[in-house]
Amino acid sequence: MRRSAFAVGVALLLAGCGSSPPSKFYVLTADPVPQRAWTAAAKTVALGRVSLPGALDRPQIARRKAGNEIVFSEEERWAGPLDDMVRRVLADDLAARLPAGVSLIESAATTPPGVTLAVEVSRFDADESGAVTLTARWETLGPTGAPLRPPSESTIVEPGSGKDAAAVATTMSRAVAALAARIAAGLR
Repeated sequence: MRRSAFAVGVALLLAGCGSSPPSKFYVLTADPVPQRAWTAAAKTVALGRVSLPGALDRPQIARRKAGNEIVFSEEERWAGPLDDMVRRVLADDLAARLPAGVSLIESAATTPPGVTLAVEVSRFDADESGAVTLTARWETLGPTGAPLRPPSESTIVEPGSGKDAAAVATTMSRAVAALAARIAAGLR
């Protein structure tokens, strides 16, 4: 009798171990809508460093609960490093919004760019309803690395299109596109 009770207990314990939900992986995507309505003096722009807070640059998707609590999901993850994705998507979105005759080049190009952008993201998360807040500060630097003007800062709040991780990734992508539009507008 004791053996059968023990066997049943072990079987139940092992059955519980294999029931965790599978992980899902998400990426940010660029918004290819070009907005080329202005002209600029600089012919080349480079996207320099793009930094995120260490607490957000992790595989798990972050959600902000009431107050200052951040919750990370073990099942909902980024398909790669978030800082790399933000930099890549910001570069694609920015390139689509630069005026005709101005191009986005690599920051390590042999000819120094007319303007280099340095971007520091201080907040980038979704709340429980799926709304995304992106707060970033950026600087425009000349060919010698000296600031061309005072830094700019912007907070973007994109209403959520759903609470699930796929909807949050889409909303975060829209927030990066809105940041690119604000940076491009500031390059005039």
